[in-house]
Amino acid sequence: MMHVCLDISAGLGQGAGIGRYTLQLALALHQLHDGLELRLFHNRQSLDRLPPMLAHLPRSQAPLGNKAWRFYLLSGLPLPPRWRTTIEDSDLFHGADALTPRLHLPTVITIHDLTTLLFPQFHTRLNRTYQRWALPVMARRTDAIIAVSHATKQDIVRLLNVPPGKITVVHSGVDTVRFSPRTDAGTLSALAQLGIQPPYLLAVGTLEPRKNLATLLQAYARLPSSAPTLVLAGGMGWGDNPLSALIERLNLKGRVHLPGYVPDDLLPGLYSNAELYIYPSLYEGFGLPVLEAMACGAPVITSNVSSLPEVAGDAAVLIDPMDVDQLAAALERLLSTSVERTALREAGLMRARAFTWEQCAYETLAVYRGALNA
Repeated sequence: MMHVCLDISAGLGQGAGIGRYTLQLALALHQLHDGLELRLFHNRQSLDRLPPMLAHLPRSQAPLGNKAWRFYLLSGLPLPPRWRTTIEDSDLFHGADALTPRLHLPTVITIHDLTTLLFPQFHTRLNRTYQRWALPVMARRTDAIIAVSHATKQDIVRLLNVPPGKITVVHSGVDTVRFSPRTDAGTLSALAQLGIQPPYLLAVGTLEPRKNLATLLQAYARLPSSAPTLVLAGGMGWGDNPLSALIERLNLKGRVHLPGYVPDDLLPGLYSNAELYIYPSLYEGFGLPVLEAMACGAPVITSNVSSLPEVAGDAAVLIDPMDVDQLAAALERLLSTSVERTALREAGLMRARAFTWEQCAYETLAVYRGALNA
């Protein structure tokens, strides 16, 4: 029996991509029943997001908030005994968000992206300074690295000088039971309470510069005023202040709706009823929202950079995220023909089924075994 301690701090602390990866992987590993016993670890976090299925598992905690915990890890100091009860009895530790303590047992980390190195202007000074120091340290400290895409693996090799053999690509999954087409009256009523009514175009994600919403707004402004409302759903991130000013400058007030953070249970319905889902991100380590939208039957337009072509395959329209003309043309073309939208819906549903959390867990388990046998 292999005993693995998984750091679920990111899953408890955020509901966005890395947080979703962490908890979905934990659930999938727990359900494998393939010679694996899971233990949990986290820093000081609320337990509101902890799935009931994981609540009974052995769990220990470092009583430090995020900033203090990250700098403690960078220091390389040993963990006090009371923090590491679930680690001591484990065969391996997995840091699901690129961080691991210095331990006397094999470790694995998952690196999701290197955006702080590639696009430092999109991050706070503290975050980019920390990541510039921490990522190389963690990459050297750990025994094996999981990259969530081939694009991310290439970035790790190039920017962190990690030998390719130390890195294994394990794609994330999508829960196609939860993320499935929902167009029933109850779903539409719940969306209406957020001020969202079909037809609409949709972008989902933290409202931050890396998501390239300024380009989307400029492209949308070129559509006729009869075009469906553009819904930008997501919590406010760092550097998002110019959005409202840009909406006003482009005379889009009344045509763009910002409902704020949309609860997880409403996301499938939000995706399902969109005429188009647009994800013109400048860089992604994986791009989970693309798969979630596809699983719900939304036709997808996304960028032709980083991991996004790898994830989308032939099931989306790919555009240059810096080309306003190209994005505007794609929007206009797809809105004018239901035939192509229907074809994209069907292709997206099939593409999403190729990415499962069960497969992610099995491939992660293989990385564990490799690290233990090295």
